[in-house]
Amino acid sequence: MIRNYIKMAFRNLWKDKTFTMLNIAGLAIGVGVCILLFAFINKELGFDKMYTHADQIYRVNMETTEEYDYEVWATMPNAVGPAIQQDLPQVERMARLIKNDFGATASLKVGDKNFTETNHYLADAALFDMFDFEFLQGTGESAFSKPNTIVLSQTAKQRLFGEQDAMDELITVNNRDTLQVAGIYADMPENSVMDYAMVSNIMDSWMGTDVSWSNASFETYVQLQEGADVANSEKNATALIDKNVDKEYQYFTEFIFQPLTDIHLYSTDVREGYSTKLGNGNTVKSLLFLSLLILFIACINYMNLATAKSRKRAKGIGMNKVLGANRSQMLTLFYVETAVLVFISMVLGYAGSFIALPYFESVTGNELAVSSLVATPLLLGLMVIWIVVTIIAGSYPAISMSGISPLVLVNKSKSAGAASEFIRKGLVVFQFAASIVLIISVTIILQQMDFMKNKNLGYDPNGIVAISIKSAQSDQQVQNLIQNLQGQTSVESLSAVQSIPGGVESGRAVRKLATDITGMPIASCRTYGNVVETLKLKILAGSELPETIAAGDSTIYTLINENILNYLGYKTPDDAIGKIINTELGNRAIITGVVDDFNFNSLKEDVGGYMYYKSTRAPEGIRTLLVRYNSQNLPQFMEQIEKSFTDNLPSTAFDYQFLDRHVAQLYASEEKTAKTITVFSIIAIFIACLGLFGLAAFTAEQRTKEIGMRKVLGATVAGITQLLSKDFLKLIIIAFVIAAPVAYWLMHEWLLDFAYRTEINIWVFAFAGIAALLIALLTVSFQAIKAAVANPIDSLKME
Repeated sequence: MIRNYIKMAFRNLWKDKTFTMLNIAGLAIGVGVCILLFAFINKELGFDKMYTHADQIYRVNMETTEEYDYEVWATMPNAVGPAIQQDLPQVERMARLIKNDFGATASLKVGDKNFTETNHYLADAALFDMFDFEFLQGTGESAFSKPNTIVLSQTAKQRLFGEQDAMDELITVNNRDTLQVAGIYADMPENSVMDYAMVSNIMDSWMGTDVSWSNASFETYVQLQEGADVANSEKNATALIDKNVDKEYQYFTEFIFQPLTDIHLYSTDVREGYSTKLGNGNTVKSLLFLSLLILFIACINYMNLATAKSRKRAKGIGMNKVLGANRSQMLTLFYVETAVLVFISMVLGYAGSFIALPYFESVTGNELAVSSLVATPLLLGLMVIWIVVTIIAGSYPAISMSGISPLVLVNKSKSAGAASEFIRKGLVVFQFAASIVLIISVTIILQQMDFMKNKNLGYDPNGIVAISIKSAQSDQQVQNLIQNLQGQTSVESLSAVQSIPGGVESGRAVRKLATDITGMPIASCRTYGNVVETLKLKILAGSELPETIAAGDSTIYTLINENILNYLGYKTPDDAIGKIINTELGNRAIITGVVDDFNFNSLKEDVGGYMYYKSTRAPEGIRTLLVRYNSQNLPQFMEQIEKSFTDNLPSTAFDYQFLDRHVAQLYASEEKTAKTITVFSIIAIFIACLGLFGLAAFTAEQRTKEIGMRKVLGATVAGITQLLSKDFLKLIIIAFVIAAPVAYWLMHEWLLDFAYRTEINIWVFAFAGIAALLIALLTVSFQAIKAAVANPIDSLKME
């Protein structure tokens, strides 16, 4: 019996090729898009679930006090981990980790070759068991059994040593520590936030042995016993704060255990973490919603086109009923027909997803392996999609058309009623309301991206290359390099600093009175001077930091931004010049100059307090040389810079970054999201237009004789086009009225994530409305004009 249904389904689909092609195109594109987005979502949701004890591992985060705006940090003092392990019996393992030199790129020397590494970590040995390190050479137990050892990932080993055996070889890190290779492990999984390229023993450094409750620079992971009460563990861990830190020195108030499997998607509000493999749970939800919306729009196309041609199939349905077919049999026929069409669409969409995979990667910036398209969850999902789409798309046409009366054969019954027409129009309104929301959303997202790119940051990052000099073997090497570069015509200015803006500055507090316990959190950056000219900061009062300081001068000269000035309560910038500023640097710090606020962090955040300082006895080192250049031949200029660097720092790897690219990287995630949503929104609108195109074609076909009569009576092509188009345009206007407030609310909520944001202008809504009208008009007009120019004799001769 089912074979007959399938044969009849194929016959009906073949008989009406326009209907079939439009629906297959819409559903195939919708399914193809869903497959790619589902594969991406499956990858995002699968992060860090491969570890044996993944459900027992937590990162310990901490909530700060009001002084730090109650921020949640992923890093904490190095004393926290050992205290938790000692006092909480439910903790099976604990591992602290910190990136080389607080997050700076490591300079490596192997033999006579120099290398750089961004993912060198110091960690406790428990890390190897917690995260299932697969050792290819050596073992986790023996890796740190000797002092000054390091283990390498397979990729890092290949890069540093090639095919030669690396075991027991020596690596010099930052021209300071010589470490012996004690193990080689398989690369960490791609879908893991753990991105270790090499790991050395934290207990070989003061970072592991000199424990304190002050410097919050260490990530801490704990593995709890199976079935342990997480909430109780958090409570007991938090109790350690009062036990170990006096109230007046507590800048954090609570420890929060974040599940390992949540770190990738749910860390957007967590600051200071080291992993670069972070996603966004809201982005995943948005893409899931968008993929389902695209599929639903394709389903609506089928429902609309199927019911629109019910009049055409009415006599066939009536004849089947006269010959004995009951309603359940007709329902089965229509469901089978839908299932066959959806199956064909899914096969084409699935095949198309493999072809579109490289384009998906270029649009989203996310790599997807071919294996992700044949993953078991995805294939099971396809089966579910087939069943669900068949039910959603097939139910309304099946129920509607199976109820057609046999009396239609003698024109005693109408094949479609007002209810059917109302539902069809309602579905068109939904499609275009969704399309208008997408148009408005994409426009505002692109506006915000453009706003961030063009906003005046308060300093000029363009034309600056930042060179790492932290591994210089002496200050004299740095001075020689500076003198060498100053002699080059393409170099406008230089400034040796602790960090680029928004990099690895030191966290401090500024206090109004020396006796105050709390104050304003700021970022401080040591410099040799000349930052105003190099960064093109706007100085409001005072002067640049002094070029030289006498050997016996213990004064700390500071350059503060306006934010700090306002906190200290000075009425004008000039009032602050020469005044003492109270910080942890001591009581000899004075304000030399005041600069306008500048955005050293992302525009998602308000401008905070920032202070440059210069001193003969500074606790921080100089790590970066900022070079402002005016060269028209950048490759040649960089060759000259590298030669000067190598001549003066021969044992240090040449590592640099362009400051404008660093700023752009702050918004890389938003850029990818904007690009992704834009492309898939266009696809959604295109699928909606396919349905509208088919609906217009069937409308024109149903009114063929009416159009013929009107032409005979003198109607013009323009008049008939207007007649056929106006009903659709009315629906678009209704869709706009519904979509506008929805889009406004969605975008208003989205923009709240940015401290600096564009305005939602009325022209965006006008643009979206006009765009939707034009898209609908162009789609409908083709069929309307085609019907209007047809010979009326052809439409009337069968009457």
